[in-house]
Amino acid sequence: MIIGGMLVVLGQSIRSLAMITCGESFNHIVQHSKKNNHVLIQNGIYKYLRHPSYFGFFYWSIGTQLLLGNMISAVMFAIASWFFFHRRIPYEEATLLKMFPDEYPTYRIRTYIGIPFIETIHA
Repeated sequence: MIIGGMLVVLGQSIRSLAMITCGESFNHIVQHSKKNNHVLIQNGIYKYLRHPSYFGFFYWSIGTQLLLGNMISAVMFAIASWFFFHRRIPYEEATLLKMFPDEYPTYRIRTYIGIPFIETIHA
């Protein structure tokens, strides 16, 4: 339960920090066109993690179930979250590459996804 509590606090903190850092550039829906005020955030938590909101949610979701002592649900949440992000992250990275063709390739190389076995797109 202690590990679950730690994952909940860590995950929520990183997810909230990601949203605050992004400001107007944060959206729950993958954007297909670049707005005038849309910038590639590369500072704060984004200096290290490429998708900190996803990272935070992934570990938060597992942590909630560990905190409740429900090991079966913890495994199921891990699997369900992993499959969701396994599809979403490469899709989002493809759109970010189109919107930021000069910046995103180098940003992608120097940052981490932080969710095990999630592949990045290969441009």
